[in-house]
Parts: sequence; structure tokens; C-alpha cells
Amino acid sequence: MPHILGGIRTFESDWTPPLGGALLKDLESDSAETNLDIGCVAAHGMFTCDDKRCHAISPLGKPATAFLLKLIARLQGLGTVPMIETRAYARWLAN
Repeated sequence: MPHILGGIRTFESDWTPPLGGALLKDLESDSAETNLDIGCVAAHGMFTCDDKRCHAISPLGKPATAFLLKLIARLQGLGTVPMIETRAYARWLAN
């Protein structure tokens, strides 16, 4: 059975810093059934997780757009979205 992506998107976070160590520690739990793969705090940045660890990307100029493009890229890898070159757009947004 293919992996089902888990994600969250919110506008703001009360954590200080919003995408800091506390969030990353919680994301790196042992249960694959409760893990989040991708998320966005639109006012601050985003995070992505793979099978090894989680990475916060903060600050970003357009985190909600970067989140969308990263999500589409992840879905493409699962074969559920038509192919477009989203990674090129994501790199442009990171600058």
C-alpha cells in the first residue's frame, strides 16, 4: 500500500521560534501512522520530513506557495499528480 501523506497548514504559530527545535522534536516521533510529512506556517516558513528526519525551512518570502509546490512534487513522486517541474519554482521561491 502506498504511503499516505500527512500535512498541516496554518497561518500563525504561538511557538517561539515557530519552526524551531520543539516542533522538529515532536515531528520526529516513532509512529509512522501519526507523523506529518509536510507543513506550513504561512507567516514564518514550512517544514518537510522524509524517512530519516525533518527539516524546517524558515524564513521564506512565500512559504504558502513553496509549501504548495513541495506538496505537488511529493504527490508527483507517488504518481497522483500530473507531471510539472515544481522543484524549479520551489528553488526560485527560496531565493
